[in-house]
Amino acid sequence: MNSTLFEWFRNQLLPNISPNSVIVMDNASYHSVKLEKIPTSSWRKSDLRDWLIKKGVQPQDNLSKAELHELAKNLDVTTTYVIDKTAEEAGHRVLRLSPYHCQYNPTELIWAQVKTHIAKKNTFKMANLKVLVKEALSLITPQSWMEVVRHAEQVQDEDAKQDIAAEHFVESFVVNITESSDDEEDYD
Repeated sequence: MNSTLFEWFRNQLLPNISPNSVIVMDNASYHSVKLEKIPTSSWRKSDLRDWLIKKGVQPQDNLSKAELHELAKNLDVTTTYVIDKTAEEAGHRVLRLSPYHCQYNPTELIWAQVKTHIAKKNTFKMANLKVLVKEALSLITPQSWMEVVRHAEQVQDEDAKQDIAAEHFVESFVVNITESSDDEEDYD
């Protein structure tokens, strides 16, 4: 899958969902094609200079490539993704899931069920794959969705409790050396 193949988003998904929908999106690379490229250290010096000028910065002529790149890194640039802009233009909003936390994503759990069903019945013939996918998707019910959403919420709650417990544990070892204590002896 790549950004070119992801055109179905514009042509099939957007026209077939309710107005003002919120589209939950993971952070797959083909979902995260940037509308504008952000400079990297591999950019040519002239390209860095042109990008900075477009952003309203007038860099001095004598700056090195590294200095230009540092200027670019210090600019507060909002990353905008092609898919987010496309959805917005169609009256929808994209909600991106936290990266590296697929356990919080009910869609991943549903997808796992679909893939498991296909794997169990797979004949390794392309002609059967479409049938298997449709069959697996037909087994996903509103009840299935409610269960995986409930499970993902439970995982989030448990992780939040563990984070709080870890913070309290770490805080119990923190010693504030700037405050004086009445128990301290004066060694003068």
